[in-house]
Amino acid sequence: MWFVTLSKLNRAHRHVLGELGNLGLWSDAMAQVQVWLRPFATTCFGWQDYGSTGDIHIPAVAGPRVLAKFGFNEGCSLRQLLRHEWAHALAHHHHDLVANREFRQAFDGPHDHGEPVRAYCPTRHISPYAATQPMEDFAENFMHFVKHRGNLPAQWQTGHIEKRWEYLHRLATKIP
Repeated sequence: MWFVTLSKLNRAHRHVLGELGNLGLWSDAMAQVQVWLRPFATTCFGWQDYGSTGDIHIPAVAGPRVLAKFGFNEGCSLRQLLRHEWAHALAHHHHDLVANREFRQAFDGPHDHGEPVRAYCPTRHISPYAATQPMEDFAENFMHFVKHRGNLPAQWQTGHIEKRWEYLHRLATKIP
């Protein structure tokens, strides 16, 4: 899927909202977040206004999605993208849940660190993008956590990734 329409976005969004609710990863504060279809982005699949409105923006045409269509990079489904961005929205609206020692221990650094704390390692990171900074490590793990309904696939059963998923299981019990 290289072009996102409003109907595709709405369908995927409804699905992801159901997943978040079923896992206890939803709150009234998160309901303030708007999801916008934007015309174009050159460098990303989508983004979330972390530290600002908290809104999520999905471009109809995204440079990385076009490149993936032709095999030049890895793609990302619309549901996966929304799950990832909702992780950022959760952190935006419940910053106290990610600005603590428990998060730092699970994700090897503070949520808002802004830089990599470790180089990519497949036994430590769920994806290369997860190694870019702790907040992205959180969002990438959250994305797969929601997709797999909290059940860690065998390929990621390493001590480091298991620690992150244990954090996510506890997080669901702390969201007001």
